[in-house]
Amino acid sequence: MEVHTLDNSKVKSLVAEWYLRKSFEKIKPLAEDLFNNFIKRNNLSFITFNFSLRNMPIRWGSCTPKGKIILNPELIKAPKGCIEYVIIHELCHLLHHNHTQKFLVLQTKEMKDWVKWKMKLEKLLA
Repeated sequence: MEVHTLDNSKVKSLVAEWYLRKSFEKIKPLAEDLFNNFIKRNNLSFITFNFSLRNMPIRWGSCTPKGKIILNPELIKAPKGCIEYVIIHELCHLLHHNHTQKFLVLQTKEMKDWVKWKMKLEKLLA
């Protein structure tokens, strides 16, 4: 990646802005599609899509009690399967707010090979 600027002190912030923009362009449509499919499969038509990106030093994603899905823009650096895994993981929190057996069953129903993608993500971006 080449960054052109007259002020070298801006390079880090320019790269961060670029990653955030690219993350939004790539991840938002994917999250919206996965959300819509999840909502249909689980009869949750009363929930609306609420999505944002935020830098999080120790998390890939989060789901608020009101159903807002927040993803780390650093996911842009991962393969699509890893991004899908994080989105699906957070969507499962719409029904199960912790990592119970019911949560794991739902996550497996939604993405059979989630463990593979989780491991890959942990290796790539740890």
